[in-house]
Amino acid sequence: MDKSLIIHTILGLLLLLVPAGALYMLERQMLPKFAVAVGRMVVQLLVFCLMVWALIRVDSPWLLIVWLVAMAVYTSWLVQRRCRNQGDRSLDSVQNYGPVPLIPVSVGLFLGTAVIGLWILALALPVRIFDARWFVPVMALLIGHSTAMMIRGINTYVTALKTDEQQYEFLRGNGQPHFKALQPFLRRSLLAVISPTIANLSVLCLTSMPLLLGGILLGGMSPINAFVLMLHMTVGCVAASILSLAITLFLVDRSLFDKFGKLQTGGRDDN
Repeated sequence: MDKSLIIHTILGLLLLLVPAGALYMLERQMLPKFAVAVGRMVVQLLVFCLMVWALIRVDSPWLLIVWLVAMAVYTSWLVQRRCRNQGDRSLDSVQNYGPVPLIPVSVGLFLGTAVIGLWILALALPVRIFDARWFVPVMALLIGHSTAMMIRGINTYVTALKTDEQQYEFLRGNGQPHFKALQPFLRRSLLAVISPTIANLSVLCLTSMPLLLGGILLGGMSPINAFVLMLHMTVGCVAASILSLAITLFLVDRSLFDKFGKLQTGGRDDN
């Protein structure tokens, strides 16, 4: 490693003294958590950079698919962890009704990201689908946004079912089919995903998008092509999050309800 690179890296990391100093003066008990978070961020960033470098160097379609599957499993674990940290412990409730939620969430994230990502790569751009320089950033952006929205959607859906179970039973008792009786709960889950997306669309050009746009322009892409790419990715993020959530809820449904459409309020039978 170049000696000057090490020096510049250290100088850059010295900026952490600003938030660390503020915490030391005002909230010292948060310093250990801050240090752990920074350390975890550095390790994750290093691993991700090395992984992307290897994917681009090898440029194998099979390796790209394996990477996407691994990302789907890892991010579904993050969804599971974040949901369990919520007060309602929504995924623990799902786990009591059926299989470990890691499986449906992983499948939902993988299929939702893959379908929308391949559509963008093959039809909207279009570029060579399994070119690692395109495949990795497109899929990473889609699955990252879908993961954040999945947490909102699953929490809202399961919490609504637990809170308003009588509403579901009332609709079923009045002859409504299973899917029709679930529509009020599915609507809440959809709104939990769509509402923050709509609210953030108006400020995207002032927050995260300039960073990505700047990187694209620095990479040599013309302004009009950069605009089109950003438009595709913004629309793709919204579509991927909705599709991933829909697939996940479809799979989780088989754990929450029996074959007669009855909400299983009891624990799992492990015998």
